[in-house]
Amino acid sequence: MDDERAEFALILVPIIAILSDVYLDTEGESALARIAPVVKYAIALIFVVALGVLWADDSYFQPLLAVPVMMMVFVALYVLDIIKGGADAKALIALSIVFPFVPAIGGLPLIVPLDPIASVLFPFAFSVLIDAAILVMFLPLGFLARNLASRDIKFPQMLLGYMVDSGTDAPGFIWLMEHVEDGKHRIYTRPRVDEDTSKELLKLREHGRSKVWVTPKIPFIVPIFAGLVLATVAGNLLFLLFGF
Repeated sequence: MDDERAEFALILVPIIAILSDVYLDTEGESALARIAPVVKYAIALIFVVALGVLWADDSYFQPLLAVPVMMMVFVALYVLDIIKGGADAKALIALSIVFPFVPAIGGLPLIVPLDPIASVLFPFAFSVLIDAAILVMFLPLGFLARNLASRDIKFPQMLLGYMVDSGTDAPGFIWLMEHVEDGKHRIYTRPRVDEDTSKELLKLREHGRSKVWVTPKIPFIVPIFAGLVLATVAGNLLFLLFGF
């Protein structure tokens, strides 16, 4: 490794600063505990900007610089509650470190952007997130097909889940879209994560509901894994959809 490439190892400074905040909990209510995350991200940001000024025009260094940038993007998406789970954010952060470059296996990925700058703007980990989000967008079509086949027709529930027998013993990994409150039957299209499914099903049975609408609990880590496979084999679907 020549001197210039050895200097590229400085990219580890912002990466370690971000990882220390993500994986090391700062306990206590002291001023130091409150300011520590700010200091870590300030260090990361300063190094990213400085290293970008020095070597952002180097085609080899660009994917390395994208690693801490993507890490901060994923942290921001988690803080903004766009990425819901901490495990999901950590998985994406890990992917950004493991895959600074797009993995090339034979002739894969199939979709290669026409403009080289697209690969810089969409690092592999970000492509995984995009592909995962696109896959999630197709879930309503799957629910629609299932409900049409079983003739369970009700909008918008038929796009968000499916019906199960209310007599089942609290089927796992589902959220109810129906509840009985103050003696009235109500429909909710957004999950109520604090519900006691067994008790709610009992109330619905007593209210005369033999079948109820539910939406499955699908951890986003599942679409992330599917997005990883898709991004490796096919590439970033945005390149295909928008002709980058």
